[in-house]
Order: sequence, then structure tokens, then C-alpha cells
Amino acid sequence: MNRITCVTTGLLALAACGLDDAELEISDTTTASAALTAQPTTVYNLAGRTSPAAAATAVNIDTRLTITFDAAPVLGSSGTVQIVRKTDDAVVDTINLARETDTIGFPGQDRVRIVNVDRLVSISGNTATVVPHHAKLAYGTVYYVVIAKGAFTGVALNGTPFTGIGRAGNWSFTTKPAPSASLTSLTVNDDGTADFRTVQGAIDHLTKNIAKDVAVTINVRNGTYPELLFVRGKNNLSIVGESRAGVIIQYRNYEALNTGSGQAQAAGSATPTGGRAVLLAEGVDLLTLNNLTIKNTMLRSTTLSSQAETLYFNNDAGRLVAKNSNFLSEQDTIQLRGYAWFFNSLIAGNVDFIWGSNRVSLFENCEIRSLGDTANASSGGFVVQARSVSAADKGFVFLNSKLTHGKGPGPRAGDVPTGAGAASYLARSPGTTSSVDNVAFVNCQMDTHIIPVGWAYHVAGQPVPNPAVATAASGWRERGTTNLGGAPLNLASRVGGHLLTDSEVAGGFSSRAQILSRFGGGAGWNPVP
Repeated sequence: MNRITCVTTGLLALAACGLDDAELEISDTTTASAALTAQPTTVYNLAGRTSPAAAATAVNIDTRLTITFDAAPVLGSSGTVQIVRKTDDAVVDTINLARETDTIGFPGQDRVRIVNVDRLVSISGNTATVVPHHAKLAYGTVYYVVIAKGAFTGVALNGTPFTGIGRAGNWSFTTKPAPSASLTSLTVNDDGTADFRTVQGAIDHLTKNIAKDVAVTINVRNGTYPELLFVRGKNNLSIVGESRAGVIIQYRNYEALNTGSGQAQAAGSATPTGGRAVLLAEGVDLLTLNNLTIKNTMLRSTTLSSQAETLYFNNDAGRLVAKNSNFLSEQDTIQLRGYAWFFNSLIAGNVDFIWGSNRVSLFENCEIRSLGDTANASSGGFVVQARSVSAADKGFVFLNSKLTHGKGPGPRAGDVPTGAGAASYLARSPGTTSSVDNVAFVNCQMDTHIIPVGWAYHVAGQPVPNPAVATAASGWRERGTTNLGGAPLNLASRVGGHLLTDSEVAGGFSSRAQILSRFGGGAGWNPVP
């Protein structure tokens, strides 16, 4: 068959070329999209049943679609949901019912995050939620929704048996005008008036329109934001929640779904490399996360690879600030490179839940909580696995922090063992000489879940660390440890670590300015709360 290019304004203009859509290579002023499915013609009373509401105006371009039936629908085995531009019936997005691939980032961004997602269509009670692919809708445009017959079965909509919906059903909406390109502060709200519905929508807008080093802020209102995030090409970005417990950014992402730590790639790449974290920050400096919760909802499993970060900060020379926030997962909760300062925050997990090929990561006035393992409720875990890139850098430092424990997130997960059965270790080694096991606990409080030997030094099947003999300069280090009541702990049973002296602490571990002094080739970094 000969290929023919036909410039059109939409699928209705195909007849002008005398060919059907299967024979055409469509050149559209927006995006070449899938063909419009056969449209159901049933008309429903949509009042109070859809979001956006039928004929709604000023709709955010990153909206989600919801439709509430008279009873709980059954997700069909075939069919799609499509979003169609009303002026010319051009399909701008086709959402399948099963596993999908999505591209996170704005059109034209130098590199984007491409990921697998379990599904973009979900059901909760009587309501079906459809998440459009990222960045598919345009500003100031009228769209309508097409749901194929059989996509949702066994239900009625305001008394009318549901057989799909098409243009005749008139679930249409108009998107709002674009926010000013000069704004340096944006608001995100999942269900109220705001510049964007999603955090990523705001990230995209600021990254696209504001110079790389100009400070910008995203203010996130209380709500739950089920999304994966990607920050690239924008320094001095602050994401600030309305409240620490009220702003929850979460997603179920994990190794078996998206293999690897994650990296950006060219748009249109065939194999997703976006990684298993909820938030991937790549090549940026001074990213600030404040007053919010980021959660990876993946539970540890005996059948799936359960590595599941909330955050991967990937910049060997960059800085991350995390204040007054919660970071929750079970395995590999936060992975860090470069320099990071966590202040007054909670980091919770079970296996290597603080790790990475970092320079210096300071956890000051933080709670480090070991959670019961969903896959093995009777086991302890490992707090840190350091793969620091230089022996001269301090690695992972915990200053004036608390090590606590609690019940795991799974329905059958209990707490970690404590007391005489304690089995949680401060750190374990990857067992390689290509990285350094630099970890220090200074003036920290520890509960009874921490095993008396402290470090997994060639025990529990773990290798000897690098260096094998710790010193004040490098390796596993500790000083001033107490119980939660403030009484000093007897550290005589510790194996494999160096007990810092008061003068060694005073010379390098007593303040954030000392601990972060090697940033910028020795220029130093002293962030403030």
C-alpha cells in the first residue's frame, strides 16, 4: 500500500482525501492520534454524576475524569476511554483499560520520564476514575469524552442502562486559559480552585516558562495526589504543602513495574527507564520539599521485587532540602546522590530504606522509623546502606535524631522485633570496594529494636564493610547514643564501628555547617530551617 500524507484539521476531514484512517499518515497541527472509536449514541442524565461536570468551563488541563454509576461497575475486558477535541473530532488521548505507558514532562522538554503504570482506569465503589495521559489537553479548548460500549458493564447511569457514551451523550468540558508564563508561584488543589490539579502540571509549567535558576514555589493544598513526579532542568524549586499530614503525594511504583533507579530519556523511546521512585529529581540543585508526605504504596512481597523508593535525588553536585515532611515506603524509601539536608522529618521503611551513592546526607532532628515487614512480619531490617562515592565525604550523618519502630503498612504486617529479639541493624554494606560505607550517628536516641551489635558487620549473611576498620574520618561511626528517655546506652557490644570521641565530634560533626562543609569544592553549605 502506498503511504499518503494528508494535512487535516481532524478525523472528520479524512473523507476529503478519499481514504480511510488506516491508509493515512495524519499530519495534524496538534498530535497524530488513534482513530475515534465507534461512538455510542445513548443519552443520559449526567447531572451530578461526572467530573468535570457536563458543559463545565474553566477546567484544568490536568484534570481527572470521574463518572459515578447507580451501582459499582465492572471493568470490562476491552474498550477504551477517549478524549476528543469537539471542534474537529480529533482524538487527543486514548486510555486503555489495562497496563499503560505514560510520559511525564512537557512536550518539547529535552528529556522526559517514561514509565509503566498499572492502569489509568480504576473503580472505587460506584465511581470510575480515568487518568488521562500526561500533558495531552490544551488550554482554552472544548473536549468531549467517549467511553466505548463494554468498558464498564452491569450498571445504569441515573436509571439508564449504561452502554457507553459518545458525542451525543454530551459529556463535554472547556479547559481554562493558560496561567501567565511569568508566574513564579503556583497553587495546586486536587478538588478546588487552583492553577493546577496535579503537582506535575505545576512543575511542567514552571520548568517550561521560568529561567532555570530563578526561585519558584508550588503551593499544594490539602488532598491526595496519586501521581508520579519528575523534576529536571529547574533549580531553586520549592514544593510546599498546606499541612504535613494533609498533603499526600503517593503512587504504587516498584522494581517489577519499572526496573531500576530511573533516568530520563528522549520522548518516544520504546523502553521505559523512568524507574521505581514516586519522585525522580535529575540534575537539579536546591530542590526543597516542605510540609508534605510522599508515599510509595507498594508493599513488600515474596513474589515481586519490592524495591520502591518515594524519592530518588540524582545529582552528584546538587542539593536537596527536605523539611517537616514524611517519606514512607518499605524498601529503599529514599535514594540519594550529592548533598541533602533532612530536617524535622520522618523517614520510614524496613530494608535499606535510606541509601545511595551520595556525598553527604544530613538527617537532623529527624525520626527514622523501622517498620514491620509486610512479607515477613517477624524480621528486623537495615536502616542504611551507604554507597558513598568518596572516603573524604561524611556520607550519611544522623544528628540529634530518633530511631523508632512501628507496625508495617500491610494488612498483616506487625512491628519489628524488640528487646531480646531485636534484629534491626543500623547499617549493612553492599560489599564492594568501589564505594565507601560512610555512616555516622551522633547524639541520637534509639529504641530497643536496634540489635546490640548495631552494625551488620559480617553477620546475618552480610559482608565486611569498606573500610573494614572504621575511623573518625571514614566508615561506621557513633557517639552519644541514648535510649528514648535520654539515658546513655552501653555501646560495648557494638561490632565493626568506630566510637567517636568528644573532640572528634566537635571537630567535624557538631553542626550542619561542619557536616556539609565539602559542598562546592569546599565552599560549604549551611542551610537554615
